[in-house]
Amino acid sequence: MAKQSPYEKLLDKSNNENIIFSDSNGNLMEFEQVAVLSLNDEIFAILHPINMGYDKDEVIVYNVFFENNQYELLEVEDEILLEQVNEEYQRMYLQNK
Repeated sequence: MAKQSPYEKLLDKSNNENIIFSDSNGNLMEFEQVAVLSLNDEIFAILHPINMGYDKDEVIVYNVFFENNQYELLEVEDEILLEQVNEEYQRMYLQNK
């Protein structure tokens, strides 16, 4: 079986392992997966940074893009969009409870 890229692992619903990405400077960043969800035909990842100075209950929301045959994560900073992602996450959580 071919090794999955970090993005393929992130989007693989059966994978619950931590994900390691490298930033534009080649620095490795490890994240615990909280959730991946679809909202308004876009994919969002809710990730908890590991060993990066964040509190254990802090997360970062990323928009997952696929362009030119490659994936890219873009941190969501828009407060309205963050609230919409949070509402969808809460809805999914309550539905699976």
